[in-house]
Amino acid sequence: MIQRFKKCIALIIALAAALAALSAAVVASSAVSYSGKGTKSDPYLVQTFEQLQGMKDKLSAHYKLDNTIDCSGKAFTPIGYLAEPFTGSFTCDTDADGTPKYAIKNLSVSIEGETGYTDYVANKSKWEAALFGCTSGAKISNIAVLNVSVSNTVIGNNQMNADWSKNPGQDEMASAALIGIAKKTEVEHCMSSGNIDSKSNHCGGLIGLTYNSTVKYCYSTVTVSSTGLWCHGGLIGTATEIR
Repeated sequence: MIQRFKKCIALIIALAAALAALSAAVVASSAVSYSGKGTKSDPYLVQTFEQLQGMKDKLSAHYKLDNTIDCSGKAFTPIGYLAEPFTGSFTCDTDADGTPKYAIKNLSVSIEGETGYTDYVANKSKWEAALFGCTSGAKISNIAVLNVSVSNTVIGNNQMNADWSKNPGQDEMASAALIGIAKKTEVEHCMSSGNIDSKSNHCGGLIGLTYNSTVKYCYSTVTVSSTGLWCHGGLIGTATEIR
């Protein structure tokens, strides 16, 4: 009896190990692969929509846009958010005239906020609508985001409620083409076009909200429409000190 019990236990252990190996193989096969090593000297090359979206899973790596990516018909999840920001770099080679050799086209980002801020969790609500939800200590250069479509239904409203409580997360929401919230981030030679339709605070054609960041040689022709209570701009919604 004991011997039979031991054999059953051994069989269960072997079966569990086989299932674990199979699960690991499935995860590995579904992971996005890149050329390059993800370092500053040998960045990951981003050539497809899947690789662009896959950047949200390796937030500290370094990337180079190596192909024009058409995102038509595909929903996109922002790269990074306040609790887990993008901290690496993203760049692109330039043509002889100094403009980016490749572009990200027809990017579509939609953030749906729940009524009454019931989805609010400090720094984790993911209310940032842009290519990059949040960056910190990152460098973004020579990136063109063209014909973007950004929608954010999180309501920017700092007025007191009937019980005198303050609506939460008013500085944790943002809408933009390139970066929602940028902390200590360098942004150079970037451009954007398209439309932003938002109900949130901090809406900008290129960046929604910056903390102690630098923005050089950038422009935007994005049409920004927002019913949020404050801080909207054609290039940057809000520029302020670090927090």
